[in-house]
Amino acid sequence: MKKILLILFFILTLQNFSQANDVKDFQIEGISIGDSLLDFFNQDTIQSSRKYQYKDDKFYSLDIFSDKIKEFDALQFHLKKNDKNYKIYGFSGAVLFGEAGKYYPVSEKKCKIKKKEIENSIKSLFSNAKTSSTSLDAVKGDPQAAIRHDTYFFLNNGDVWLQCYTFSKKNKEASNVFDNLRVTILSKEFKEWLNTKAY
Repeated sequence: MKKILLILFFILTLQNFSQANDVKDFQIEGISIGDSLLDFFNQDTIQSSRKYQYKDDKFYSLDIFSDKIKEFDALQFHLKKNDKNYKIYGFSGAVLFGEAGKYYPVSEKKCKIKKKEIENSIKSLFSNAKTSSTSLDAVKGDPQAAIRHDTYFFLNNGDVWLQCYTFSKKNKEASNVFDNLRVTILSKEFKEWLNTKAY
């Protein structure tokens, strides 16, 4: 698994960090909200990536696995339908723990430790941001359900989310999924669509 380098997780524009509160100032792998995906990946990579459609088709999402990605195991991007410039309205970086479909009992502890480190870094950089944290146990009988530990930062024009997803032995084997830590950046436009129209 790739080592997480926190100093590269959050590269902000040169400004007074204590006053920074704009989601566009936040970067993952050097990528920000509003950038064109074509500045980082070629057309072939984008076209061949796994895509997700929603009930409302204003936006779609796609997963990219690439050697160009250094600090994460995968990136997911949220893009607008028929936009040939592939402007980014939201995206996530995922760090994976263990193997898909195999129970990894230390995932929850490892994910929470790494999440806390990142959370503390964000708090020091965005001291004015409003925050919220939640925890949720896996739903019994739902093979897709995960143990969740989430923290949300509410910035100008969007949000930053930190989320730990870890699965019980039964749920992980049933779903063939990875335990993971997600760092997500969402524009205000995409977040509002996600909450009101996507599903």
